[in-house]
Amino acid sequence: MRKSQFPWIVVIIVVVATAAWHLVGFILAGLFLLVSYIISLRLHPRMRHGRCKGTGELRGSVFTWTHRRCPSPNCQAGRTVRVGNRLLGSDYIKGQRADGIASKKAALQQHQHR
Repeated sequence: MRKSQFPWIVVIIVVVATAAWHLVGFILAGLFLLVSYIISLRLHPRMRHGRCKGTGELRGSVFTWTHRRCPSPNCQAGRTVRVGNRLLGSDYIKGQRADGIASKKAALQQHQHR
């Protein structure tokens, strides 16, 4: 399933549940989607970083065969922790994200980021 298809599937689930069981269906659909999202966070805690498209490097605009590391502090080798995991994730994932950001900031301050 592509990311662009996801909102339509959510809308269909909510509309069908609401049409069939009114408010109770709406609440049950919301609970189902929330539980599904939390399970998804546990199974897949990271996603591709949007700026570098999951590669961890940015290509040059003039000399396109050259590249550099992705400068974003959230990017860890092309992956980033999902937003839900920043709030609801395990302590291990939260700690890993904090360590990655701290090391990027330290490298920037010491001018060793490239």
